Amino acid sequence: FFFAPAHMTFALLVSRVVDLEQQGRDPVQLRQALEALLDRYPLCFGYWKRRAELELAAADEPAAVAVYERAVVPCAYSVEMWTLYCAHAARHWADEPERVRGLFERALQYVGSDYAADGIWDKYIAYESAVAEAAAADMGRVSALYARVLALPLRLHDVYWARFAEFAATRTASELLAAESEAALASFLTRQGAHPVTTEEMRGEDEGARKLRVYALLEARYHFYVAFHAPRRALEEPIRRRYYHVAPLPAAELAAWRRLLSWGAAQPTGHVCDPLEPEMAEVLPSFTYERCLLPGASVRSLWKEYALFLEGKGAVEDARGVLARASGVFFRDCAPMLLYHAQFEEAHGGLDAARALCAATCALPPPAIDAYLAAANLERRAGNTDGMRAAFAAAVDALRGEPLAALVRHAAAVERKLCGDHARGVALIESAIAREPANELLWDAALECATSAVVPAAAGAGDSPAYQAAAALLERMIAADSPLPPPARRRAWLRYQRLVDDYAGSVDAMRALKRSRDEAGLELTLDSEVPESAVPKPLPKRKPNGMSVDVSMGGGAAQPSPSPQQAQAQYTPEQLAQYQQYYAQYYQQQGYGQGYYPQQ
Repeated sequence: FFFAPAHMTFALLVSRVVDLEQQGRDPVQLRQALEALLDRYPLCFGYWKRRAELELAAADEPAAVAVYERAVVPCAYSVEMWTLYCAHAARHWADEPERVRGLFERALQYVGSDYAADGIWDKYIAYESAVAEAAAADMGRVSALYARVLALPLRLHDVYWARFAEFAATRTASELLAAESEAALASFLTRQGAHPVTTEEMRGEDEGARKLRVYALLEARYHFYVAFHAPRRALEEPIRRRYYHVAPLPAAELAAWRRLLSWGAAQPTGHVCDPLEPEMAEVLPSFTYERCLLPGASVRSLWKEYALFLEGKGAVEDARGVLARASGVFFRDCAPMLLYHAQFEEAHGGLDAARALCAATCALPPPAIDAYLAAANLERRAGNTDGMRAAFAAAVDALRGEPLAALVRHAAAVERKLCGDHARGVALIESAIAREPANELLWDAALECATSAVVPAAAGAGDSPAYQAAAALLERMIAADSPLPPPARRRAWLRYQRLVDDYAGSVDAMRALKRSRDEAGLELTLDSEVPESAVPKPLPKRKPNGMSVDVSMGGGAAQPSPSPQQAQAQYTPEQLAQYQQYYAQYYQQQGYGQGYYPQQ
């Protein structure tokens, strides 16, 4: 099959299909275009139908069936998908009624109790009616379907009862309810406190008495389920979107689904044992979650909640399957979901699966530090030091800039504190510096690693090897051929001065450093790295009423706020550019976007 690149959006994939259909191009190209679309958006039942019709156009009905079979795997809880498949079966398998019935029953196992399942029930009832009429047989199968549908919380529940009442008027008692089922239904209604009052006309075994008795039992059962399903139907009714769409699920719809999920999870199950519909009279919470995930397939939290729900019930394999669908289909390019799935696999002993998920996350563009840290921490928790180091090495090859510096800083700390291998941490940082020699943050990480073992020298003692290593590193940073830019070298001079002042064992080192600094023509202080005159004057603080306070005046007298033109006139273009660059870096560091709100 042809798979779509990650950058191709839904609109691009659809436009490609439409163009090929309109141009009447080679079916092979159209088949590839549909496969690419369905690979990334497998819940689009309409395009599955187009894919099957493409095979039918080539007079290959078995291939069309194979397409439908593929479709009902991701769309197992889609009423529309099963309805299309069953319609195909009724149309093309006319001489195989048992095969058609088997498909209908498969469909009902998944979607029969859906609030909007009237479409597939209608097709099943119409099919059985047509088969009975063609064979001049009784309508017992049709009556049994009505009995089943009247036990379910469908939106057309009342309509089905009206249709059944009209249907029953022309049918015999045995067609409405088999004799062996009558006693079971009466017992069920008695247990539920819903048995109808038996009148004198209902006594006896003649056709008229039995039909009155059977109809009364079926009517009592209908009213029982009206009351039983009323709370659920009240929660189902506000929900409008029950199908997949690439547009995000509206907040009101999501809230309605969450109310239904919360209510369903709190309901007891197993206390309704209907003899006419033993399986679907009670809607299990897992069914509700599955149906919610059709319109909510793009809501990551719903997948996590469903997996947690199943995990809490002890259904670990089912939860694993849910997360596999999420991370393998709908969120294959989403690092947080892949890592969440990896954590689940690790928690349940699936280390190989967790490693594969971490590797898939690391392969996503652009490289992310979280992915490599997750892979390294997985190996650390598993006691695989070599695997952890391999993850760190892969990160050094993939990351750049600040993320690279943060990772090697962390990796060096792990080597030093966990493995007791200070030299390996230093070597890792050096390998990163070799890749990005002008990255000051990497040199800072190297300096932090080098100074971590430095202690102040005692009186009369010489400089320790750790001190000498840190001093050698700083000498590289301040050298004339250093790859660092001049501002970074100035900051390195300050760090060198602090190192010597705080840790050197001899005043000679302090004097030698001062001579070198003087020869370089540098005037450095410990309080600032640039002359005070080069720092632009801070902007005046503003009061809420639009007045500003000049804090440098001491008295804090309120003055009218200057206009934007006046405010800009107070600063040179260079000063304004410096302010803008500073705050842009600050907002990026703090995780802020275009305003004051953190990016999600």
